[in-house]
This record gives sequence, structure tokens and C-alpha cells, in this order.
Amino acid sequence: MKEEFVSTLPESLSGEEKARLLEAMEGKPTHALLLNTSKITDEEFKRRYPGVRKHPFVEHAYLYDKDQYPFGRSIYYENGAISIEDGAAMMAVNYFLKPEEEDVVLDMCAAPGGKSIGASLYMHDKGSVVANDISYPRAKAMSQNVERMGRGNIVCASNDFVFSFVYFLETFDKIIVDAPCSGSAMFRKDEKSLGDWKPEKVKSCHRRQLEILNLAYSMLKKGGTISYSTCSFSEEENEGTVLAFLSMHPEAEAVDLPQSAYFYRNPRLPQAVTLYPSLFPFGEGQFICLIKKPGSSPKTQRKVVDSSEYADLIEQYGLKGRSNEKMRDKFYSLYQHFDTTHLNILRYGVKLFEIRPNRIFIPDHHLCHFLDDSYSIPISEEHMKAYIRGETFPMDLADGFYIVSYDRMNLGFVKVTGTVAKNHYPKGLRKNIELF
Repeated sequence: MKEEFVSTLPESLSGEEKARLLEAMEGKPTHALLLNTSKITDEEFKRRYPGVRKHPFVEHAYLYDKDQYPFGRSIYYENGAISIEDGAAMMAVNYFLKPEEEDVVLDMCAAPGGKSIGASLYMHDKGSVVANDISYPRAKAMSQNVERMGRGNIVCASNDFVFSFVYFLETFDKIIVDAPCSGSAMFRKDEKSLGDWKPEKVKSCHRRQLEILNLAYSMLKKGGTISYSTCSFSEEENEGTVLAFLSMHPEAEAVDLPQSAYFYRNPRLPQAVTLYPSLFPFGEGQFICLIKKPGSSPKTQRKVVDSSEYADLIEQYGLKGRSNEKMRDKFYSLYQHFDTTHLNILRYGVKLFEIRPNRIFIPDHHLCHFLDDSYSIPISEEHMKAYIRGETFPMDLADGFYIVSYDRMNLGFVKVTGTVAKNHYPKGLRKNIELF
């Protein structure tokens, strides 16, 4: 398999460069994260975890030793203060594409949601991001990540755009195509990807990638940009796919990306970059190319649907001015309205609450993670741990729903009844948690 894999690498790589790449691919995996600075500042994060290293390219991103800081089990991860991402993968959106605050963005192959969340953080929760995945189970897991991060401008969907692209022609300012690929950049982090790799997979992925790029281009506005990326090192899936696409669309242009000694450029497509772990020691690897559509289009005018229902609750939680819309007995809030008529959606921005008979509302976990801690009641470390475990605890407050927080991070809702805080932390998230 090793020889077959090497044969798919760019011919422009020297024998020495290929040897260094293979050596790096057998090394220790890297670990990185993005901060949600609405929940924790860079200064506070570095003070608490002095062993982290600043990502040299991406703002609010850090590299860390997983053995020193198991952030995936931390209170900061549970409450959406950090998003664990690959240090190379995050470059595509947060360093190269850089979506603007009022953009309408489509992430076509979004699960598990890292690039959509990265775009949302970069856009400061403005504009709109349609995070789509063709696999419903993967889209559902992505939707849970969006909830955990408390994002308020993401629509989570599960669609095959082969059947629906005609409804979205020239709709999006930016499109993220994190294309399905043979996954060689994941070899050292995921043994399964190593076992699954074969030359035939490279060829089948190339065909699928080209199909996805063509669909994306039809939905891209004039003057818009596609970010095309893979976690493969095989030339056919990277430069080969882009060059095949450009031959079909000679008016389109590959954008010349910034220079760095950490980036490899293939002479066949020198505008694009490959982040090999032998050159770019901050991630597992990524191929990235930006494709520009000629012309220009006006920005989509922001539209909001101002529901008159539950106006008191919308006012109570500071949601006025957003698009607050009712869908199937649920209330959602998105930064700006997006027409989902032809989308199978799982989440439309922030899920606010479900409506029960007699106008009883049940607030949703997403709402508390979206709001800042000024809407909350701080609780002790002891009660925080009890809450995460799903237990009740005493609260001397009037009966009703409250958001509880710890260390200025909202945890979730409780319903106080007779000085007892009944737990509304989602059952699937309950666990023992330790601080570090």
C-alpha cells in the first residue's frame, strides 16, 4: 500500500520531500482548538492553560498537548467555549477564505461542523451559514455541535444538492467544499482511514469531487468564492480535481494564496497550497484552493421575520431584531431570514423553545448556550458538578425557569419548584466532570 500511496503524490515532490512526508505521517498527531471569544478571552484562556501554543496563522486558535490538557473532557468544551479542530483544516476558512460578517455562506459537506463553526466564529455570529451534509446521522451530530457552541447564524441541513441546486442558483457569497476524499492526511490520527485507503478510492473521490464543485459553482454568486479543500495528499484529488474543473469553467479563476515557507505549491497549480505535516507542523494536513467566479453581485439584504407570538419571551432574552420564526411547534431565532422551503433542515439558528398545549413553553438547551451569562444565575462548583450529572439541588428562588452558569459560562436551564432546582440538562450529555 505504501508504494501505491507514494505513486499518487505529486511528481513535483522530490524523493527527499516524499521521504520527509512519510516520516512525518508516522509521527505524533497534532491537536488544536478555536476559542469562542464570546465565552472566554484569549488572555483568560492563556492564563489558565499556559502550556498551549498560539497558532501561527489563525486568530484565537491554539495548539496543545492532549496528554497535558484533555480539552475534549473539559467544562470549556461542554459549554461551547472551545471548538476542537485540526490546525491545518481550520486554515481553509479562518485564514484563507475569511467570510465577511454579512455573507450568506454554504458549507456543502459540513459534518462534523468544524468549518461551519469556524466561519460562524469568524463572522461574529452575523450573516448566515447553511451547514449541510448529505448523511442525516452526520448532520444530526453536526447540529449537536452547533448547539454546544451556541451559534446563532447557522442553519443545519441534510440534502443532496443534485436534486435541489436549481432552487439556489447564484445564492451564496461563499461556498465551502470540504470534499469527501481518500483521507491520507488522517493516517496518523485514525488507523481506520489507513486501512480504508486504496488507489480506486482516490479515483472515485476525484469523480465525486468534480460533481460537487460543479454543483457549488452553479449556486455561487457572481464575484463569489469557493473554498475547495481535502484532507488527502493524492494529486488527482487536489490539483487534478481543480484543474479538471477549471478546464470546464475557463472563466473561473484560482486565487493566488499567500506565500509561506510552511506551504507547498505544486507547479501544476501554483495558486493553491498543500499543508504537509513535514512542512506545516501545526496540523495533520490539508489541500486548499480558492476559486473565484467572475463578475459581481450585490450583498443579500438582511431580512428578519418579526413574530408577534411570544413577544414577551423574545424581549426577555434580548432576541428582538433577529429573525424569530415558528416551525412545526418550535421557535427558532436566526440572525437573518433564510428561505428553507427546499431544504431538509434540522436546526434553524438557535432553537428557542418548544410549544406545548395551553401555551406552555419549554426552553431549549441551545438558547442558554447562545445567551451570555448576564441572563444566568451563578452556581457553585459543587452544584455545577451535580447539574452536569443530571441531579437536582436547592435554589431559593421563585418558581420558574432559570439559566444557571459556572465561571461565567451558561450551563443550561433548571426549573425551580418549591426551592428545588429540577434539572433540564440534556440526558445524553450528563456525566461526571472534573476541572483542570
